[in-house]
Amino acid sequence: MKKYNTRNISIFIFIFSALLLISSCKSKKTITTSGTLESKSQTQIVEDALSSEFKYNTLTTKGSIEIKMGSSPKKSTAVYSIIKDQIMQVSIRPLLGMEAFRITFTPDSVIILDRLQKQYLSESIKNSKLMANFDFNFYNLQALLTNKLFVPGRQEVQKGDYSKFNVSATQDVYMLQTKDKGNLLYNFAVDASDRIVSTLIYNDKKNVTLQWTYSDFINDNNRIYPTNMEAKIDISKKRLDVGISYNKLDIDKTLNINSTVPDKYTKVDFSELISRYIRSK
Repeated sequence: MKKYNTRNISIFIFIFSALLLISSCKSKKTITTSGTLESKSQTQIVEDALSSEFKYNTLTTKGSIEIKMGSSPKKSTAVYSIIKDQIMQVSIRPLLGMEAFRITFTPDSVIILDRLQKQYLSESIKNSKLMANFDFNFYNLQALLTNKLFVPGRQEVQKGDYSKFNVSATQDVYMLQTKDKGNLLYNFAVDASDRIVSTLIYNDKKNVTLQWTYSDFINDNNRIYPTNMEAKIDISKKRLDVGISYNKLDIDKTLNINSTVPDKYTKVDFSELISRYIRSK
């Protein structure tokens, strides 16, 4: 059992850190999102947050990501692409723009392509033992990456879902809390401009915490979105910090995402995939 849990934790950290990638157009001026909270009903708070969301059909961006696990930060160039509700992909390019890894998510599967070793991993999300314990799905990950409110296990937040949120307020933000079947709690902090400024996902008993913070919002042709994101992930006392920055964001451009695997690549499991990159100390 311990071996299975450790393996799944490693998979979660590896994939999640690679996907924390949407952000930053520093050439544009940031806007102020703070202010005084209004007195609102639960329904109005949820509806205002939904109406303030960044709308898109396709999205692609190139920039950098810095990952820190322990005392050694790692920085790399990455290209991130989304066709809404269909596919998400990150291409990691550490040297001279050449792709080293590619991670592709669809609603049903995840594929990790390792070009350095000519190998790949392909797993069904539907049949994943790890995801069977939680409602968090492809659409929730897509929402998290694009600064949206979501209900665990759902594709979109519908009016009938509003009652799933317990709403409270601090001096600066509205707090919207819900949970999934695995008793993971989801806390969304919404500021006076109706933007989500942080999402906290946690379960103390299972030693799982994800703190996801959005900042430096910009107005890009009437699309408002964050240009900086920070993520702090704690899973079974393993800590991962991620900082993200981007210099270009292309929205609703014609986008084709290649998810094919070369015929000569060898299919491996996760432990085989990372064995060449993680050495015992």
